[in-house]
Amino acid sequence: MNRGSNLSKAILAHRRKLLLATGTTAVTGASFFSEENSSLPTLDKHGKRLDRTFAFPSALGLATMSTTECKEAKVKDLGPTTIPIPTRDEQLSKLKKGETFDILVVGGGATGAGAALDAATRGLSVAMIERGDFGNETSARSTKLIWAGIRYIATGFSALLRFHNITRPLDAISDFMGEFNMVMGAHKERRILLENNPHLTNWVPIAIPFTSWVSWPAPFGHPIFATAPVVMPLVMKFYDGMSGFTCPPSHIMGKKRAARKFPQLDQDAKYFSVFYEGQHNDSRTNTCIALTAAEEGATVANYVEMIDILKDKSGKATGIKCRDNLSGKTFQVHAKAIVFAGGPFTDSLRKMEDKNSEPAVNAAAGTHIVLPNYFCPAGIGMLDINTSDGRFLFFLPWEGHTLIGTTDRKGPAESSYGPPEQEIRYLLDEVQKYLAGDIKVRRSDVLSAWQGYRPLASDPNAPPGAPVSRDHIISVNPDTGVTFITGGKWTTYREMAEDVIDRVISLHKLNPPKESSTATRPLRGGVGYRRNLPITLVQDFGVSEESAKHLARTYGMNALDVCRMATPTSKRWPRFGNVLIEGFPYLEDEIPYICKHEMVCTLTDMLTLRTRVAYLNKDAAIAAAPKIADLMAKELGWSWREKKRQLNDALEVLSTFGGPIPDKAAAALELSTELKTVREVFEKMDLGSTGYIDLTEFMDCCTMLGMPFKDRQKAKKAFETIDSKGDGKIDMGEFVAWWEKGGGLQAQIANKLKFKATKETSVGAAFG
Repeated sequence: MNRGSNLSKAILAHRRKLLLATGTTAVTGASFFSEENSSLPTLDKHGKRLDRTFAFPSALGLATMSTTECKEAKVKDLGPTTIPIPTRDEQLSKLKKGETFDILVVGGGATGAGAALDAATRGLSVAMIERGDFGNETSARSTKLIWAGIRYIATGFSALLRFHNITRPLDAISDFMGEFNMVMGAHKERRILLENNPHLTNWVPIAIPFTSWVSWPAPFGHPIFATAPVVMPLVMKFYDGMSGFTCPPSHIMGKKRAARKFPQLDQDAKYFSVFYEGQHNDSRTNTCIALTAAEEGATVANYVEMIDILKDKSGKATGIKCRDNLSGKTFQVHAKAIVFAGGPFTDSLRKMEDKNSEPAVNAAAGTHIVLPNYFCPAGIGMLDINTSDGRFLFFLPWEGHTLIGTTDRKGPAESSYGPPEQEIRYLLDEVQKYLAGDIKVRRSDVLSAWQGYRPLASDPNAPPGAPVSRDHIISVNPDTGVTFITGGKWTTYREMAEDVIDRVISLHKLNPPKESSTATRPLRGGVGYRRNLPITLVQDFGVSEESAKHLARTYGMNALDVCRMATPTSKRWPRFGNVLIEGFPYLEDEIPYICKHEMVCTLTDMLTLRTRVAYLNKDAAIAAAPKIADLMAKELGWSWREKKRQLNDALEVLSTFGGPIPDKAAAALELSTELKTVREVFEKMDLGSTGYIDLTEFMDCCTMLGMPFKDRQKAKKAFETIDSKGDGKIDMGEFVAWWEKGGGLQAQIANKLKFKATKETSVGAAFG
């Protein structure tokens, strides 16, 4: 064997040994054995020469390593890999086997998924179904806070001081203690959630501005709170104490520091009172709860809907009839105990077991809007406790943007993202009150807007006159034996889940082999999590710092597996991890990872729940939809027809998000430049590259461009006016000319310039 080859391999082996001994893939840039300084060829483990190298920054200097060396380093023990769980098809097979589960949970939001996880950690056999994707309704449309609820203490104290309570002091004190104990419980649950899951959660400071030493009208509905500017720092210290001082300490931010921190705000504030709450990406947390339940052995399936309840001769529930919403097939699932956890939709489930059941949920809708990040300083939010109608209004930094919310509108729950336009305008008006005179917030600044429904619970089996509660209730139908849980909030989902499983175990005489361990069990990706994980991802995988931080706070230690799938960028830096959407930290490699490991089913879910881009920027989601559809089609084996259907469905959902409405000049300019996009869409639909599209493809083009035909006959009529030859196909020139002169472009300009606010629909439904 060649002596030089042996020497090179010996040197390379020694380098690997040093690298692995230090626990890093980095060596100093001045290393004698770097490829830049060595005249010896770089060899792989088989002695084959490698000419391709890549470099990345590290704590020890600038290192240059061969691709093979880095791949070797990547697969070493850098932390736990993704725990495999059954695929959705395998989960469905388990549901259909005919097994009688100990517990069947209907509803896959935070509470339902949490109940499945709690039961599974006790060793019970449990199944959980969700009619859409996990957490796709209420749990994904929150204010993203894990908060203990200081408002409830204030409103409870305000109620205690009401004049009419003089005649009922014991009842008044009892009511206040109920609110107090609820907030104490929320403090405990907030601590558990943040301590167990640092990869999914973080503390966020929130500043309350005070522009005078007397606040009038008084917040919280009682004159005593006119003194809030004076006493708020003391109140916040009391709030800290309720958590056992486990949160970062509240403090005062003076006028000068506030001016530096909030340059975009009106500078009339006397001071800011700053306190801390938890924050998270709600849909990601919900997905992790469901997947962790699957890790523990629970049978969980999304897109499975309950359509009827099964009963024995005595009227007791023995199972449910359900439908796979993707295939349309129906089947039965049997269980000893059934739990309804449908959030604001719980009453619709209860109607299936008893058409005469009394309502248990009073739903309230809340609208949120997302603005560019410059409306809120990085790392700190703001709370308005004295809005024009007495609501709390949060200004929060979230995922590189500014989240504003929420409103409060009573009404029956609906599966609709689109918020009323007047609520978007209300939020903008409230934002404008705090901005400096030279800054205006415009309707076109709204990047995305949505609404979600919160469940306010009342027990139908409670005595008459019992109050509606923001705490949770658990109730049992004495005829069917079905248990339902509703109410509560994100912060207390784990406690709610534990409570309902305790109740079911007692009611149905189940005998779990273990105690619940959810109080100490990290969610998926949290076992072994290290706060320096983003540095590891940058140093050992060559991804960008921004993407590394995103991956760590999204997947926890499983980010290592995402990075192992990362593809080369063909750039000097970052070397790996191609960006999925310009301006966002998402990587293309996340799409196949999610498809392989996280039971995603639709393009809509990828855009709204798994990446959140639709919640952050509607236009960016629309632009990214075709690319993400291609990546999902490759991984999930979609046919071109299925991919087109997924695109159409996703674009229809995205159209309901309340995105920007530009001014007249901007609309005309923007839409005139969209002709390039029109051509790109035509080419996308021309799958055979024939240069022509047929009627169906014509309709798909219009849908992708934001002007769908609801009626095929109308589409056919428009198509025939373009099809000059009458041969059932049109070319790109004909389509673009129609779009520009007499068809979609003019209609879209008209839609963008027309303001049409109604009570329950959003102008933001127009594309763009």
